[in-house]
Amino acid sequence: MTKVSAKNQEQQLIQRLMQLPLFQKMSGRHLQLLVKLGESKQVAAGDSLWLEGDAPKAFYILLNGEVEILVSGELVGQIKSLKTLGEVALLGGQPHFEEAVCATHCILLAIPAPVFLHVLQLNSEICQRICRNMVGLLSQQLQKSNDEVGALGESCRAIEEKIAEAERHANDMKMVRRMRGD
Repeated sequence: MTKVSAKNQEQQLIQRLMQLPLFQKMSGRHLQLLVKLGESKQVAAGDSLWLEGDAPKAFYILLNGEVEILVSGELVGQIKSLKTLGEVALLGGQPHFEEAVCATHCILLAIPAPVFLHVLQLNSEICQRICRNMVGLLSQQLQKSNDEVGALGESCRAIEEKIAEAERHANDMKMVRRMRGD
């Protein structure tokens, strides 16, 4: 690959990364730094990126493929390219609460956790942008979860009303039977 071709591919990747919510409003030169710090990683279908309880080893950008997210062995989500992976545990300084398994052959850009955290410490602009974007993303997820809980609450109330109506009907039927002497 020629130097011009490699530079062109890097610029195309940076343009794609600018579309990711975590990198919104981030400068191209900051994204270029992150791309240079990352390493391309190919992972076979069926291989895990991490297991539940693992300490974060890297910040991942899924460039191609599909990753399944499992909690206690149960599928809870599917992530398709172009998405970021592992940032919640990494930025939160917590172990992963889920397992990430490649459902297909995947190509990722992996930035080792110590390198990524060091960049955040040294570059306040990158740190502020990523943290602000992360807060926004987590707020959206929380709102979505709240909406889902609200909808479940409404469904439960509707079911409880139907059960109460069925119980009233059953009690009325019992009363009719007693009056008939059945």
